[in-house]
Amino acid sequence: MSIVDYTFPQLQYIILSWLSVLIATSGALIVFREYRKLRAQPLIYLELILVFLVPYNICHGMLFLVGFENRSTMEFLFRIQMIILFIVVFFLVFFIESLRADKPSPFILMILGLGLGNGLVMSVIPNSIKFSIEIGPYLSDFARALFGIDLIFLTFLLTIRISRFLPFVPQTYLKPALLFYFGCLSPILFPLICVSTKMSLVILGIEILSVALGTFIVIIAILLDERVLRVLPFNAYRISVINMNIGLSIFDVLFETKQSGPDSSVLIPHLMTANFQFVQSVIHDTEKIKSIETDNYYFIFEAYKDIVAFVIADNTSMLIKSALKEFVKNFHEKFGENIDSSEISQYTEAGTLLDLYFAFLPEYKIVSIGS
Repeated sequence: MSIVDYTFPQLQYIILSWLSVLIATSGALIVFREYRKLRAQPLIYLELILVFLVPYNICHGMLFLVGFENRSTMEFLFRIQMIILFIVVFFLVFFIESLRADKPSPFILMILGLGLGNGLVMSVIPNSIKFSIEIGPYLSDFARALFGIDLIFLTFLLTIRISRFLPFVPQTYLKPALLFYFGCLSPILFPLICVSTKMSLVILGIEILSVALGTFIVIIAILLDERVLRVLPFNAYRISVINMNIGLSIFDVLFETKQSGPDSSVLIPHLMTANFQFVQSVIHDTEKIKSIETDNYYFIFEAYKDIVAFVIADNTSMLIKSALKEFVKNFHEKFGENIDSSEISQYTEAGTLLDLYFAFLPEYKIVSIGS
């Protein structure tokens, strides 16, 4: 089949598919650039989402290029793209969960298992794929019903999760954040809606267009303000860096929050005196102890050589742990040679490291340098 034999809807389908490949590739490069700045584990999940969207769109773009005479190849490509779509859903949920918590909840894993199981059903069962000489392979009514079930669960799940982020987005970049979250949802939810309602059979390529637009919205939001990648859905109150050679806090920062945090004027000295031996044991056993939970707060620890830093927050997550790990490492590399020096003014430059690794947190003020 030559290009002149394509109908307009088929040609439109091919163009939108390869445009989506280009957009997803561009998004993957942008997120990789952000990951190089901040090696935070959640960004890996976002990178995987965009990376898997590339073969997903390639499979779409190849459907009409292989020709109707190669029906088995078209069906194979269609099944592959269905599997990839559910892999993308998997990493999307993990991305949101990695910002929200230290590990996904059992309920999240159950929903993911349901969705991936349905994806396999729709990809393996022969009768789940139908074929038309005008539009090629498409899902049967049974498979569309499964899509509908996944749509209901996924819409509820992601909406609830994302809504928890919004109160913690600083007003300065609320609009890019809303764009970003909308862009995260649309590459997954819109194709499900288009396929489950049979719109994809009426307007060829409509689901591809929604994926392309959703990915493009994510890219635009990141370019407008890269901090949208690093928003925590809970309060972080304080970061402290302790020199364990002298047992003193050498750098303390408070963050603006919408509610009052622990009384640091009492808590920090207490931690440095009565619990000093315990803190040392934590440092020497950081492979096992990364955070301590109290009634209302978490102490998230990260040690590097002879310093240890901790964040006081309402919760703990992969993002804040990975940011703290990079912060401590670079803090020691920057000040390590003079870490025991009495010249405490050197630590005023540590604010640049805060701006780099904790850009997702609200405005801060340095409350003490050395004590």
